[in-house]
Amino acid sequence: MKPRVGQFWRIILLCISLAACDKKSAATSEIENPQGKPAVAVAPSTVAQPSPGEESTGNLLKDALSGCTVWYKHTFAEDSIVWQGGCKDGFADGQGTLIGFTQGVQSSRYQGKMQAGRPHGKGVFTFGIDLKLEGNFSQGEPLFLSPECLEHLHKQVVSETDSTGAYVGDNNLKQLYYHALVPDAKAQGALVLLPGTWETTEHVLSSMRELSELAYKNDLVVMALSINQRLTLTDASLSLMNAMIGDAVQRYSIPRDKVVLGGFSMGGLFSLRYAEMAYEDSTKTAIRPAAVFSGDGPCDLENLYAKFQTKLQKFPDNGEAAYGIDEMERYCGGTPAQVLDRYRHFSCYSHADTSGGNAKFLTHTPVRIYHDLDPNWWMENRGLDMYYLNALDQSGMILFLQEHGNARADFINAYQQGHRLEGNRHPHSWSIIEPRACMRWILDCLKSQS
Repeated sequence: MKPRVGQFWRIILLCISLAACDKKSAATSEIENPQGKPAVAVAPSTVAQPSPGEESTGNLLKDALSGCTVWYKHTFAEDSIVWQGGCKDGFADGQGTLIGFTQGVQSSRYQGKMQAGRPHGKGVFTFGIDLKLEGNFSQGEPLFLSPECLEHLHKQVVSETDSTGAYVGDNNLKQLYYHALVPDAKAQGALVLLPGTWETTEHVLSSMRELSELAYKNDLVVMALSINQRLTLTDASLSLMNAMIGDAVQRYSIPRDKVVLGGFSMGGLFSLRYAEMAYEDSTKTAIRPAAVFSGDGPCDLENLYAKFQTKLQKFPDNGEAAYGIDEMERYCGGTPAQVLDRYRHFSCYSHADTSGGNAKFLTHTPVRIYHDLDPNWWMENRGLDMYYLNALDQSGMILFLQEHGNARADFINAYQQGHRLEGNRHPHSWSIIEPRACMRWILDCLKSQS
C-alpha cells in the first residue's frame, strides 16, 4: 500500500508486522490519513529559510499574504499555508488558525496557540477524515498530559551530540535525553518507556497518558528515553540506555530494584533484551528490571529477516522491510545464513533454538507481551496473513517461559483494542496496553520485590 500523505506528522514506528512505507522509504507503521479534502483556492506560499541557528527537520512555509512563517515536519506534504493570527520575528505566534494546503487542496487545519511558528500550548489539529489531535502541544509535538503532570515533567540531557543516530526525527536536534515525570513524594520506583522506531518521547507520553498519570499518582517516576533507532541492542544502544536510566536512578533517588521496563514495537524488543542482559550479567546494565513488558515488539530476528524478505517479494517498494533488512545486515554483520549467532544474540527469543535463546534468562522474571491479534484487519487493510505478525514468536516465547517454570509470563491478546493517538484503528498501537490493569500488575510486581 502506498503511503498516505498530509499528516501533521508521521511517527514512523517500525511495526515489524505491517506493510507500509513513507515517501522517503523509511520504516513505518502507517498513520492513516484518508484523503477526500475540498479544493480551496489559496495564494501560493513561499519556502522560508531558517534563521541562523534554527534547528529544524522540516519545511518552513511563509504565508504569501501575511508574510508569517510556520513549520511543518519533513514528512508533511503541505506546500502552502494561510495563517490567521499574530507574528513575532516573522513566525506565527499566539492564538490563531493555520490552514495547510497540498497542491491547492486543504489538507490540514490547526486552531490554537503557536510559538516560533510551531503549535505550542493548547490546540486542535484536524486532518484526513474525522481524525483529530486535541490537547497540549510542545514545539510541534503532542504532549497530552494533565496540567499537574506537565508541571512535573523534566527533560534531562545526557549528551549534546548523538554520533550514532540513536534518536532520529527530533527536529534535527542531536541531543540524547530522557523525559521524566517526577512526583513530589519520595520515588517508590520507576516506569521506563521505550519508543518505537522514529517515535518521539512526547508521542510516547501522550499515547501512554493514562498509564503515566497512574504511575505518577502512585509515586513512580516515569521515563521516556530518546532512543528510536536500531533493531539490535548494540553496545552503543546499551550504553545509552544505561546512561539515561543510571542518571535518573541517582538524580531522583529511585530504588534500583523497583524499576519496570516496557516498550512498543522496537522498544518492546529492547525492553525484553535489556532485561535478559541484566539477568545474564548484572554488570552489563544499570538496573535489573523487576518486571518487563512489550507492546507488540518483535522477538526473533532470524524469523523477522525471513518475513521481511517475503514481504519485499510481495511488495517490492515496501520501505519497512527494506529498512529492517538493511538494519539487521549492517549491525549483525550479514544475513542469518552467514552470521546466525549474531541474530540470535540480538533476539529476545529464538524459536529454532531448543534452549529458547536469550529467553532462558527471564524464567524467574514477570513478563508480559501484548498483541492485538486481529488477522481479518491485516488481511483486509494490508494484504497480510498471520505469518507476517509478531504474535507467532511472541506466543512462542511466552509458552517457552511458562514451560520452564515462569508462572508470571503472560501473552495478552488485546483483541480490537488497538487505536492510534490520532484516532484511527490500528492493531499495532500503544493502546493495546490497558493502563489500569497494567498498573495493577506493575504495582504487584514492585510489591513482590519488597
